[in-house]
Amino acid sequence: MAQSSANLNKLGQPERVVALDGTINFRDLGGYRNKKGQTTQWRRIYRAASLGNLTVSDRTLLADLDIINDIDLRSPSEQQSYPDQSWDSVRFISNPLYPTTGFNRMLNNHHVRKIFRRRREIPKLDNPIANIYQNVLMTKHSQQEFAQTFAVLLGMSSEQASVFHCAAGKDRTGMTAALILLALNIPDETIIQDYLLTNELYDYANDHQAPTNDDIQQAVDQMNTQVGEALYIQGVLATINDGFGGMTNYWREALGLSMGDLKQFQKMFLQ
Repeated sequence: MAQSSANLNKLGQPERVVALDGTINFRDLGGYRNKKGQTTQWRRIYRAASLGNLTVSDRTLLADLDIINDIDLRSPSEQQSYPDQSWDSVRFISNPLYPTTGFNRMLNNHHVRKIFRRRREIPKLDNPIANIYQNVLMTKHSQQEFAQTFAVLLGMSSEQASVFHCAAGKDRTGMTAALILLALNIPDETIIQDYLLTNELYDYANDHQAPTNDDIQQAVDQMNTQVGEALYIQGVLATINDGFGGMTNYWREALGLSMGDLKQFQKMFLQ
């Protein structure tokens, strides 16, 4: 796989944040340690905000990083109004996470959880945003789109990478990242920290500075992962872990993927 100096620090180690001129919050999901002591592979799966304003140098960098799949989680209208900029050898994949019809009903339906007849009860969440996240997890359309993202990632070779994104790289992207990390057995606390990093990166953008790995680690060390916006992604984790009995069950029952797929996914993206 090609290695770009823009994604390496002075020690030759990968950076969490890929510094681009035309977008922010473009980052690598590598380097996270799971419950078995394995680590997610660097330079394989990236998450991002909008890719509609990439510069020529940005596109050159993404091609150098062997990113061959651009998975756009935005709605068709967003994609048409503000299309992604492409780069060499990339495949654009329209994968709108939210339903294109009945969206408001999904946001306002606090009874979605009741349609599931399960041995485990889907947890009731008090936070309204966490409730929306939960409804997304339990909506058939969104489950199909989550499964499509996993199918794209499973289709890569060992030398290739993919990026998935929405508009700000927070809600739709954050839920997708959480499911990916859950499938790789990453601890809940780490998943929450990854989710909250979006806020830190927007702060850096406002100050017109690019954060280093040290900056990111300092931000993580200061996080309060028990209150505020952390509750949003905690609702995702509670729904999967308590409501479905873990990611293995959600993978099989909600996403319709096989256990062989899960084992292959872990083999591909853990070391």
